[in-house]
Amino acid sequence: MPSTYSQWSIRIILIAAYVFALLSIFFLFPFPTYADGSFPFLGVLHAGQRPEAIAVDTQTHLVYIAYEYPAQLVAFDPIGGKVRWHMTTGGSATDVQVDSTTHHVYAVSSQFNDRGAELVVLNGATGQRLLTAGTGAGDNGIALDIQRQRIFVTDTNDGEVNVFSLTSSPTGQLRATSATLKLGSHPHALGVDSHLGRLYVGDAAKNVVTVYDEDSGRTLATIAVAATPVQPLRVDETRERVYVVCSGGQELDVIDEHRNTIMAHVPVSPYPEGVAFNTATGRIYVADEGNKEGNNSDTSTGTTITVIDGQSFDVLGTLQVGHAPDGVEADPSLRRVYVSTEDSDAVVEISDSMDIPLKSDMNFHQITTIRTGIFLLQQATYITLFLMALTIVGATLGVLLPHWRGRGTPQTRPTDASSH
Repeated sequence: MPSTYSQWSIRIILIAAYVFALLSIFFLFPFPTYADGSFPFLGVLHAGQRPEAIAVDTQTHLVYIAYEYPAQLVAFDPIGGKVRWHMTTGGSATDVQVDSTTHHVYAVSSQFNDRGAELVVLNGATGQRLLTAGTGAGDNGIALDIQRQRIFVTDTNDGEVNVFSLTSSPTGQLRATSATLKLGSHPHALGVDSHLGRLYVGDAAKNVVTVYDEDSGRTLATIAVAATPVQPLRVDETRERVYVVCSGGQELDVIDEHRNTIMAHVPVSPYPEGVAFNTATGRIYVADEGNKEGNNSDTSTGTTITVIDGQSFDVLGTLQVGHAPDGVEADPSLRRVYVSTEDSDAVVEISDSMDIPLKSDMNFHQITTIRTGIFLLQQATYITLFLMALTIVGATLGVLLPHWRGRGTPQTRPTDASSH
């Protein structure tokens, strides 16, 4: 018959094996990762360091890229496969937009040490400066009202939105008058519906989007969104929707312009940044940068773009594009998508085909549920291990204490026994 110590040794070994099996589930079967595809990549452009924002002229098909450092703007011809022109700006280029009617390019660059920012208007074909205007400092974003010829620029440091109204002189010289709007404490993201005359301002501190009527000067609505709405807001005037990337909330919120309500919350990868939609395929693209907004570190963990069905808002899958994808824009006519990958110092050109081999074993709603389930299972495992440890310690002490007490208690020798 085995001793008490042998029995407990066997029990401890079995318990250890059970614990090892539980832990193996989490270490040997990690959360699924996504691999890149093959054919979608048409080309990669290396024309500067840390590309940030991207704009596409849907008529000329020129792609305009704002590089963070050294601050410069690049006009790339994807059809000819060459850079048309590049222009250096001061500080750090933060955003770029283009008017596909006038073919004017609008870019803003922040000066170092928060000394203000500079808005420049350029000839999209040549890169010639048409106008220069000063604006407030911060992580500035731009929105265009093409119909009213207005440019909106966020001044995040002062909590304002700068408004530039453009006019042309008889000689063709461009002029601007400026004003400011106070819409929120920390305006960051901007979008405009030129048809409706509405300005959408995302407040990164209050986590709301303010709907402002340009013609009446009134605030029409304040819509609560997920944490940290970031530049840019994309407005689909055809479907009358506004796409809001919420970096802290790790989701894409879709606003119905008629009702001024959220019509969809789409979970995406951690800390997304850019968003674009393609009217040809009906898809939405979100850049999964992976760097928390306001983080002083430039370290980003994202490497993918998330592709979403614009009708059902189901996540179709993800595609590996490079390190720290930031800006993303689409050209519906050419069926191409352009993604700036900051840490790879590259702009990736992707074919927007319905046959893109996206990696998606499940949709993101299921992934969110699974992540929650895994977290709960991990917590339950920790609690179980803790209780098992207490049980082992208690059982071991229960066995050993009587033995230790027995060794310490004086025994009566047979010779000292009394007889009656």
